[in-house]
Amino acid sequence: MSTDVNTGSGMQSTGVSLSGLRFALFSTRNLMFLVAVVAMNYTLMRPSPVDMLYIASFLITFVYMTLFPKMEVTRRALFLALLLGGWALSYFIASLPHLDEEFVTFELLAKTFAISIGIIAAFVSMSWSRQHFETFMRVYIFSCVIASILGTIGFLTQMELLTWDGRAKGLIDDPNMYGSFLIPAVVFCAYFLSRGQGSRILLSGALAIVLLGILLSFSRIAVVASMFCMFAYIFFHNRRSPRRLMMIIGGLLVTGILLFAFASLTSAEFTEKLLDRLTFAKSYDLGEEGRYHRYLLVLPMIMQNPIGVGVLQLEKIFPEPIHNIWLSSFVNYGWGGGLSYVTLAIGSIVVSFRNYRRTKNEITIALLISLVGIVFCSTLHEGEHWRHSWLFYGLVWGLNVFNPGFYAKQSETAPRPKQRASVATVRPRVAQGQRAPRR
Repeated sequence: MSTDVNTGSGMQSTGVSLSGLRFALFSTRNLMFLVAVVAMNYTLMRPSPVDMLYIASFLITFVYMTLFPKMEVTRRALFLALLLGGWALSYFIASLPHLDEEFVTFELLAKTFAISIGIIAAFVSMSWSRQHFETFMRVYIFSCVIASILGTIGFLTQMELLTWDGRAKGLIDDPNMYGSFLIPAVVFCAYFLSRGQGSRILLSGALAIVLLGILLSFSRIAVVASMFCMFAYIFFHNRRSPRRLMMIIGGLLVTGILLFAFASLTSAEFTEKLLDRLTFAKSYDLGEEGRYHRYLLVLPMIMQNPIGVGVLQLEKIFPEPIHNIWLSSFVNYGWGGGLSYVTLAIGSIVVSFRNYRRTKNEITIALLISLVGIVFCSTLHEGEHWRHSWLFYGLVWGLNVFNPGFYAKQSETAPRPKQRASVATVRPRVAQGQRAPRR
């Protein structure tokens, strides 16, 4: 048995030091959170086991915080919690008259579990350094490779469990959610490849597998968004090297052509499905009851009903949901819900650019571009239940620019910001082996 250990805070313990307990809790919390990221491959039930994993990591975070007398929640994490709380309050108030209807209560519970991931991600990541975010990015790539392999197998075998209407989806609800889930992995692969971190062979293989998975989802917006996001990050990273930029874009175009040729030769179903989806508007998009016309029909409903119609109520009016998270937030949850979501989306862009301006760390841009790709997809689909969407909102708002770990390998052009007394900070001294900057 070890002797008493001075913890540095006037406390003594026997057997296990307080610093060791902090490290154990920090590591366990991170491990559980990353396991939940991998478990996001399975979304066929709500609440899902992945929700329990996220909640467990949240509870461990609170215990971890109590062991740091000076640890406080960052201002941005609190603001995110208020925004998501406002969105949740809006859908609860709008749905109060319909609580006795079938599935309404369950729908409210499912939404609450989904958006809670945003708050959990913010509270977890506010103590992360650059290395922790990069570990998350690698795990997310791994999770997406699993999803892509499952989706590809499903498409080639037309296994009903792994496909929907002949389109790949893996063990995720539908092809559109599946396609949007894979987009951040494309950005993260581009991040590591551009910086020369990790095995180029493994990262290139992972990128090809994920792009194939997106292609086989036949989600038009997911394909467009993934290409936009990948080129956006590559352009940002190589903005001062036009020649290198053109060479990379050329290589990616060749890779895309090879993937298309491989998929076409492997399955005749692919060519048929691709030609069927190769259009800006399908039959269900057009007409009086089509998706685009429904957008126009709900506009007067928004103006006439500031409280919102509540969850599952539009299905009584239209044959399908509105399939647009912006309009859905306004018409279903009222002006409060709509304004909360608009503030959340625009605020995420502002926060990301402020994070980059202070740290000069491209992780901030990679997270933003990934989130933008997901939001693109949810603009044409029901993205309210997409766990990965709320996950990335949480990561963007949770990133703590005052964590010294973001400056460990930065150049002199990225000076550390001065700590202000009015800003709450997190000091992960045990996890990083460093002290936070003092005034």
